[in-house]
Amino acid sequence: MTRQTRKIALFAGYGLFALALAVAVFLLSYRSALDQLAQAGTVRLAQGADRILGKLESHRELVNVFASHPAVARAVDGDAPARQTNEFLLRMALTTGIDRLVVLDGEGMVIAASDTENHPDTPERFQGFRPDVLTAMSGALGFYHAVDPQDLQRRFYYARSVRGATKQGVVVLVVDVAQIEFDWRVDEDAIAFVDRADVVFASNRPGLLLSRDAPPTMEFVPTPRYPSDSVTPLPAHRTVRWFGHEVWMFENTGTLPAAAMVLRRFVPQLNMTELVFKDTGPARATALLQASLAAALAGLLALGLLALAQRRQRLADRLLIEEQANATLEARVEERTAQLRRAQDDLVQAGKLSALGQMSAGLSHELNQPLAVIQSLAGNARKLIARDRTDEAGANLTEITNQTDRMNRIIRNLRAFARNETVRISPVDLAAIARDAVALTEPHWRAGGATVTLDAPEGAVMVLGGTVRLQQVLVNLLTNAVDAMAESETRRITITLQPGDMVSCTITDTGCGLPDPTRVFEPFYTTKEIGASKGLGLGLSISFGIIGSFGGTLRAENTGQGAAFTFTLPKAAP
Repeated sequence: MTRQTRKIALFAGYGLFALALAVAVFLLSYRSALDQLAQAGTVRLAQGADRILGKLESHRELVNVFASHPAVARAVDGDAPARQTNEFLLRMALTTGIDRLVVLDGEGMVIAASDTENHPDTPERFQGFRPDVLTAMSGALGFYHAVDPQDLQRRFYYARSVRGATKQGVVVLVVDVAQIEFDWRVDEDAIAFVDRADVVFASNRPGLLLSRDAPPTMEFVPTPRYPSDSVTPLPAHRTVRWFGHEVWMFENTGTLPAAAMVLRRFVPQLNMTELVFKDTGPARATALLQASLAAALAGLLALGLLALAQRRQRLADRLLIEEQANATLEARVEERTAQLRRAQDDLVQAGKLSALGQMSAGLSHELNQPLAVIQSLAGNARKLIARDRTDEAGANLTEITNQTDRMNRIIRNLRAFARNETVRISPVDLAAIARDAVALTEPHWRAGGATVTLDAPEGAVMVLGGTVRLQQVLVNLLTNAVDAMAESETRRITITLQPGDMVSCTITDTGCGLPDPTRVFEPFYTTKEIGASKGLGLGLSISFGIIGSFGGTLRAENTGQGAAFTFTLPKAAP
């Protein structure tokens, strides 16, 4: 295969890749957008059902009120004039905003109505025995919906049984559906309530009302619920499924979007199925835009790769030489970096050993004192046991145990402090570390006549760091503070912990202060006498590096009554 042929094949393969990438981006974006539409549609379904049920709830309660009203009961018994009952029903209908109120006798004949003149000699048959009337006569709440054959208006009917003194009847409350939908048409999404005849009985889009979703070949047969010529077919559409979502594709409609996701929910209180139509146009447009951007980026990437390939051809020889030189340089840099790390670790360990050397005399005294107490108590215990004074001997043994625990704590702190800790950042308790550092340096600051106060909140103060290295920082700062107060009358050290997003720890002393706070962290900078066996001026420099390695800061300043060193560390979860 020639070079030109390989180049053509490469371009063709990349073109197919770009096309596949654009298609994949479109499908993923479209699926995500449809899933979001489905979630929003589910919320819209709940809102739509709650809205129409909320408006019908008051009418449902009203029919129970009218069923127990004395005036209606008297009308059923025939004890009240029809005109008086008609006026009462009309007044109630106007007061409550009901479309119509009707009172029936046990045979389904109209006794009184809010919109009928008093004609007692020509009773009106109330459309036969409808399901809601029959349900009411059985003692339950009757509900029905239908199109009024006189004005072709949609109505909801609530019916409840009325029991008079001698007779039984039914009160029917009629609700105009158009009044319920009046303030509903401003919603962005189209919502429809479809009954079991597949007829849209209620909707926030007038163009969908009384339309039926059925094949064009299936003619609609008029029923008592829907008179002739009251039902029209739903706009022609075809149903597709995208990623498990039902989408209706409409050809020509001004009511619904050209492509709408349909979500369903059965509403048992209405005996209808609620549909919500979510426009998928914006989702498709967004997916197309992202696919176009992916294709454009693929094209830009192809141009960049082509430019890089041409440049690579020109610089191949030069890169080979530079690669060899860089390999040699990187090896040297890596070797020097490893040496620097080893040197830094050695300095840290040397600083700890130096601090231990300075504290050795005090620590020896701290260990000798409990040893002397143990020796004395042990001798006394032998004598007490010989005299059969076992209770007092037991008290001596208890005190020996306490002194042994004290020695164990001192040795444990020394061993932990001297350990060569691996640099590892983890959540540690700064308050506990501060208490251990105070205990570890106690012989030194007591020998110097100083007092140490730890001001820390109750509980753990968690920071990100390392236990041993943070303890070394605190030991260095405490030791320096004791040395700085050698000539002071008041020798007081205060350690203050302040929690926050960055936990701060401040060590203040009442010493002579710092001649130049800006230089104290320089290596080999010291204010002590030359030749003194108190270090080489590396303690603060090492401490500064340790705090920095944990993502914190260390600063020094004069307070007017001495010096203050403050370091901050990131807060960690307890």
